[in-house]
Amino acid sequence: MIPGVKRAIAGVMAATAVRAAAAQSVPPVAAVTSPAAVATADAGGAKLEALIPELMAKGGVPGLAAAVIRGGAIVWSRGFGVASAASGRPVTADTVFEAASLGQPIFAYAVLRLAQRGGFDLDRALPAYAPNYDVNGDQRIWRITARRVLCHTTGFPNWRRGSELTIDFDPGEKFSYSEEGYAYLQKAVETVTGLPLDEFVQREVFGPLGMAASSYVWRAAYETTAAVGHDYLQQPVPRQAPANANAASSLYTTVSDYARFLAEMLHPTLLDPATVAKMLRPEVEVSRGLAWGLGWGIEQVGARSFFWQWGDNVTSRGFAIGCREMGDGVVVLTDSENGLSLAPPIVAAVLGGTHPAFAWLEVEPYDSPARTIRERLVRAGVANGERGVYRTLKELERTYPPQAFTEPLLNTVGYELLAKKRPEAAALVLERNVKLYPKSWNAYDSLAEAYAADGDVRSAIRFYKKSLAINPDNANAKAALRKLRGVKPR
Repeated sequence: MIPGVKRAIAGVMAATAVRAAAAQSVPPVAAVTSPAAVATADAGGAKLEALIPELMAKGGVPGLAAAVIRGGAIVWSRGFGVASAASGRPVTADTVFEAASLGQPIFAYAVLRLAQRGGFDLDRALPAYAPNYDVNGDQRIWRITARRVLCHTTGFPNWRRGSELTIDFDPGEKFSYSEEGYAYLQKAVETVTGLPLDEFVQREVFGPLGMAASSYVWRAAYETTAAVGHDYLQQPVPRQAPANANAASSLYTTVSDYARFLAEMLHPTLLDPATVAKMLRPEVEVSRGLAWGLGWGIEQVGARSFFWQWGDNVTSRGFAIGCREMGDGVVVLTDSENGLSLAPPIVAAVLGGTHPAFAWLEVEPYDSPARTIRERLVRAGVANGERGVYRTLKELERTYPPQAFTEPLLNTVGYELLAKKRPEAAALVLERNVKLYPKSWNAYDSLAEAYAADGDVRSAIRFYKKSLAINPDNANAKAALRKLRGVKPR
């Protein structure tokens, strides 16, 4: 059975690549204004220019753009690799990326500007602005405010289940990441201002900061300026082209543009510094050393506080982080499912230290055994089926200890091979999973599914029964057995 929790799979979601990325240099976004800043920029830039291509080659990331802010000024930006593995078009600092949730802090900043002018109350119930929002009559909706949306304490799930939206706990009770909350706040702001989201943010942030390439909706110009997402095998994936703006997840931007916004956070010109300080004040604890403010995650590293956010549209991933005490920050945008794995060493090279945000996100290291195992097994299975998987498994088992072959990892590989129409190769991987984890009902369930896909009804029934013997409540196995018993075994 495929694990239902996204995070359970996220730890094994990318693999080691063999292709080095060629770097494409572009001019800095902003001029450096002092000799000291020039020296800092040159030293930091030289370090990243050597580090990033090496990371991309090891981590299997086709394209990446990064920018560095020092003392509130953008001192370095550059593109590396390709915007599409198919076309070979180079990445520059002006390449557009799917930035996904990195749009949340920008929207939060725009809402705070509206509130600063008296056009919106962060603590007023959102139904007062956008009535008739369907939550099946749950009156707790009157306890949902903009503040609770921006710090993820609405009680909403991340996204609604089907067409039904529920409030799963009392608003304000605890942190629970919810893009659904952003959708509600977006509706409220659009109702108050009479502007669609993209026009509202253009007025409040994009326009004033000169973020000309940024948008929450697809533009025709992006056909030639936007990167294409790539899966963990470095294969291009068809673009998404959202016609409807979504404050939580549909941002398109460049590293040059987003660096302008990060510099604004460090030295605000559009908001009172006191308002920005409140934006970055912890509103709710997430875990030890981590909290959430208004639109940003907040982490404490020693005596310093950092604000951060990540973006994840699966095949395009990015990260931004800044520190107001230092006046420094870094933005990383990638066109790869593997992209987030490169953020920790890049951030460490710019800002130093170990950042708890990455542990909370469960970012798999770019050079982890899981990445190598996943990529090599799937490649072998696709290319040479069961025989290729058998040989590759033997090689990998001579290289890595048994604990590297975790149950979720092998389960994920098995299902990816099933999705690629290689059921015989999937069954071999899932057989190994059963041998390593003989007490797992889920391992038997997955193996049974592979046999069923391969047409081996007897084996499928056998392993579904084993799964049920361990977990009598396995509804998936019960349903599968009812279906299989009506199939004539081959």
